[in-house]
Amino acid sequence: MTGEQGMISVIVPVYNCEQYLEKAVESVRLQKYRSWELYLVVSDSEDKSLEISQAYAEKYENIYALYNGCEGIGSARNLGLQAAKGEYILFLDSDDYLPDELVFDRYVNIAKQTDTDILVSNYVRLWKERILPAATHRTFSRYSRDTEEFRFCGFFSVGTLSYVWGKLYRRAFLEEKQLEFSEFQYGEDKLFNMQCYCAGARYGFIEDVGYVYRRNEASVSYRYDPDCGKCWLGIAGTLKKWLKGREGYLSRYEDLIWYTILFASFFDAKAEYQKGKPSVWRIRKILKLYGQDKLAKESFAKLAAEKRNLQQGLWRIMVRGFSVGMKLKCYLSLAFGIKILVNNRVDERLSDTGLRE
Repeated sequence: MTGEQGMISVIVPVYNCEQYLEKAVESVRLQKYRSWELYLVVSDSEDKSLEISQAYAEKYENIYALYNGCEGIGSARNLGLQAAKGEYILFLDSDDYLPDELVFDRYVNIAKQTDTDILVSNYVRLWKERILPAATHRTFSRYSRDTEEFRFCGFFSVGTLSYVWGKLYRRAFLEEKQLEFSEFQYGEDKLFNMQCYCAGARYGFIEDVGYVYRRNEASVSYRYDPDCGKCWLGIAGTLKKWLKGREGYLSRYEDLIWYTILFASFFDAKAEYQKGKPSVWRIRKILKLYGQDKLAKESFAKLAAEKRNLQQGLWRIMVRGFSVGMKLKCYLSLAFGIKILVNNRVDERLSDTGLRE
């Protein structure tokens, strides 16, 4: 199915977001481009999110409220994809919004002129009611899509390609490649987008800002879970199994698995350190948990074995140094190193969403 020509199907997973939901919906309604439909996919919430969604659906014929029960965000997005009728798919998180009324116009105009499967815009951050810049896609879009540098920057050091928001997807591509979301507590969008990339997605890039990302510390993305390591290792394992099931994929894209585990172990250890009273022993505990996993061991051994083909020397040093330390089980030494990085806010500069200004 190619979808109704030119129509954008907007999919919004809804969960405990009554404070922000109307802002998100109104940013869609205000678009000058009129060929769109909006799916509010509501999971069981403790606030009035369901009532707000139903009210919109009753009032506007192109807004639909779908019930997702107690299922997670991956299931919500899949439900939206199954219902979507448009030629294009746009994902919007319920606590974020579109920055102006011409976002859809810009997307569709460029989509019609180019043969792309995923159109990527820049975005800004909303932090304590202040609009702050984020790293632009120019940091990686200038590289050939088949290079390690494109993957490393796009999915990890900058991270723009990891998110489903701030993009326009061609629905025919997703259906042709049979791509859907896996059910993980978080990070399911990174897995989905890595699968899109490996499946041969053609990318286009827009210089304009197409999304406002709210740093909402009550959201799942910012709530640290002590079991998040299991989630990320599950994502890495799922990606490996998916790659192995497709001829030639694993040998070409295995570094995505390695970097997923490397970045997850670093940022999980950092989050554990910042929880409560800072402690290097808690960092060590998280690093050791990763170090004992079979797939993580393989990944760190691969990254430690040779210098990576990355443009920035600092990243080459950090990737190899951290991987060697994990391979040799130097967890306490690495813990002190992470402590120094966190105390000097280097970790925030490394994060794809930037400093907490």
